[in-house]
Amino acid sequence: MNYYPEYFRPRSLTELLEKLPREKKVYFLAGGTDLLCYLRDGLLDRENVCLADVSLLSELKEIAEESDCIRIGSGTTFAEIIENDLAKKWAPVLVKAGQTIGTPQIKNRATIGGNIGTASPAGDSLPALAVQEAELELNKFGEKRLVKILDIFVGPKKTNLANGEIIVAIKIPKKPRWLGNFLKIGGRRNYGISKIAIAVYLCMKNKIVEDIHIALGSVAPTVVLAKMSAEILRGQSLTDKTLREAIQAFSEIARPIDDFRSTAEYRRKILGPLFRQVLSEITSIGQ
Repeated sequence: MNYYPEYFRPRSLTELLEKLPREKKVYFLAGGTDLLCYLRDGLLDRENVCLADVSLLSELKEIAEESDCIRIGSGTTFAEIIENDLAKKWAPVLVKAGQTIGTPQIKNRATIGGNIGTASPAGDSLPALAVQEAELELNKFGEKRLVKILDIFVGPKKTNLANGEIIVAIKIPKKPRWLGNFLKIGGRRNYGISKIAIAVYLCMKNKIVEDIHIALGSVAPTVVLAKMSAEILRGQSLTDKTLREAIQAFSEIARPIDDFRSTAEYRRKILGPLFRQVLSEITSIGQ
């Protein structure tokens, strides 16, 4: 017997929180670039399920400046993010990542909240958000919490979000003088899903790294921060020696696998050269 999800399309966040059924498994639908494919391919439950279409919620589509951060609504598309002046100024790594996400059609449909909620280790926005220390505003039937982005991921396409808990917005701290970059290798230039991705966000003075955050995608079950590599580079100039040591430290966290997109061996070999390229582009901007 074929079962089809209940479809619910609220017109405000208040209506969503008040009327969302508590007894059913909830899937939030925004751009649908992942979710509808999963439903079509039978990868998600259909029985006792509610498909909550949040595409009309204006509360999820704002990009606003606050005193110490910018706040990006989870329903904001990547096309909107990469054209936004606040994002360009305060979320440069996210903008770079957004530019690599799919074709123009995908950029105009896919939302940042959907990319986070899918929880793919190849999700392009995730390394960018991790290095910029993003936090998520979550809401479950009116109960709010604020969490660091990497704290919600527990495995490939798995999060610890509660049923009915929605990502309302993403908060990204404002950091003057910081520069960042994101690069990935995909199957079709920028259009393919990442075989490997690296995001870097750093602050330099007199060619010395004052602080740095490094995140890797598609090399582990979840996006990971390269904390040991960052520690090696803090307080140092970007010499060949320090870069070699930082790249060697990637082995502590990088556990790539063979899959239909690439091989573990290729991912391990390309990690160092891609990291050097990311840093080279950042330092050329800062000169």
